[in-house]
Amino acid sequence: MVGSVTNGYAANPYLTTTAAPTTATTTSTSGDASGAAARTSGSSVNVTLSAQAQAALAAQTDNRTTDQVVASARTALDKLLAGAKSTSALKDGKATIDVSGLDRRSLYAIASNKGGKFPIEEQVVASLQMKANRDAALSTPASAMRVTGDYAGLYKAALANLEAAGPEEKAMGQWAKDKAALTEGLKQAQATPGAAPAGIDGDPVAAYLKDVGGVVANPRTRDIGKVASDVRSVLDKQYVAATKDGMATGPDSGRIDFSKFDDRSLAAVALNKGDQFSEHEAAQAAAEVKARNRDSVSSAYKSTQGSDSSAFGKSLITQYAAMSDEERQAAGWTPALYDKMVQMQNLSDKLASLFNSDGGVNTGGTSLLDYL
Repeated sequence: MVGSVTNGYAANPYLTTTAAPTTATTTSTSGDASGAAARTSGSSVNVTLSAQAQAALAAQTDNRTTDQVVASARTALDKLLAGAKSTSALKDGKATIDVSGLDRRSLYAIASNKGGKFPIEEQVVASLQMKANRDAALSTPASAMRVTGDYAGLYKAALANLEAAGPEEKAMGQWAKDKAALTEGLKQAQATPGAAPAGIDGDPVAAYLKDVGGVVANPRTRDIGKVASDVRSVLDKQYVAATKDGMATGPDSGRIDFSKFDDRSLAAVALNKGDQFSEHEAAQAAAEVKARNRDSVSSAYKSTQGSDSSAFGKSLITQYAAMSDEERQAAGWTPALYDKMVQMQNLSDKLASLFNSDGGVNTGGTSLLDYL
């Protein structure tokens, strides 16, 4: 490669360079090292940054104040809502607007309700888009990891995505916790190639891999009947390979290992989609769904203690909005429950605003935990 890249992405694995013919001649009048490195004879270097690296560079060069970010985000949402002829960003737990075109700082401002300008529905839609963007950034290295065992590449991608955050996001304690966890994960991955890092509290990569699963292909986007057929095949192979005491060697008895199945695949079994599963398999899957649901609600409650009063309710509503119809049905998350959560969340926000408006103590309003 002719020349050198001197910005912060020189060591970024998501940066590629290609030589392109040109008739221009680069010269240096200062005689310094950078000028010498830039001189070429008949060729120049085109630097191509990945979408992830471009986002990080944009964040570094974004000089807007937080108030300006909030104002532009509010304007953008108003236009999207008007275009969709909707007064809410969510309807029945599903997005009515597409916020994928908003930059990360804007999405974070909305998701964290900066300036109190964004209702819960908009916060949830923005939170889900941030998660979707994160998942997209990790998808390719995760696929490579499953084939090569290269966990280090996956952790590098996660760290690069984290560093693309804006100043508001980086100022939060959660960002620092995530960076510490990912740094430790990368350290372990490089020390023991091929082995999954373990024992890391709050590891975002481990949470991502658990969320997307690793057994059934594209469970989020495929028809549920096809997902069920894939699960059927995987379970049959699992029975044949079972060696531990008590593990199922067939569909009618024994412990079935559902740990590597994503939630939608698990829901296909619990709901017995296509009548492809035994009563034992469906019952075991339903028990796993219940356990995961309990753990996720408990984790959301614990992680939001000590933060603002609306954090727990927002977490639950976000969880509902992220579910597929099959996951909601299997977990018992009904539209009526969703409506109740939104109503109580709005009540909580209004009460908190009322108490804060005249200098009173923020009591946090009605707790969604009381209802659940």
